[in-house]
Amino acid sequence: MERRVRAGVAAILWATLIGLPAAQTGIPKGTQLNPGRVTPGAGNFVVIGCVSREGQNTPPMFVITDSRSKPPARYRLDGDADLLRMHVGHTVEIGGPITPASGTRGGANASSLTLTVLSLTYISTTCLKLQ
Repeated sequence: MERRVRAGVAAILWATLIGLPAAQTGIPKGTQLNPGRVTPGAGNFVVIGCVSREGQNTPPMFVITDSRSKPPARYRLDGDADLLRMHVGHTVEIGGPITPASGTRGGANASSLTLTVLSLTYISTTCLKLQ
């Protein structure tokens, strides 16, 4: 009986430890937390905000609005459209590099920046209302 209990505990522990690395999703190393102050191509960034879909474009264009800065910063999202579609209207944390959006020249204002989604952490089913 004691052998069976030990074997069961060992199996549960082994399964938990094997699945742990796969479950760890975080923001990539070198992430910077400066909303609204972005230098394109300078590493990975973290944006916390509300995901929305703009227009009826095909393929769809998704945007995240980070309300931590004044005025709120907006970034186009480059990532899995199905995943982003599921999070429209949700507050999420997205990490990844920021680059100038295709078709823009120079200048790095928020509307011309694209955030490539390397990690996405779900925060809430609702978005903060901007005042």
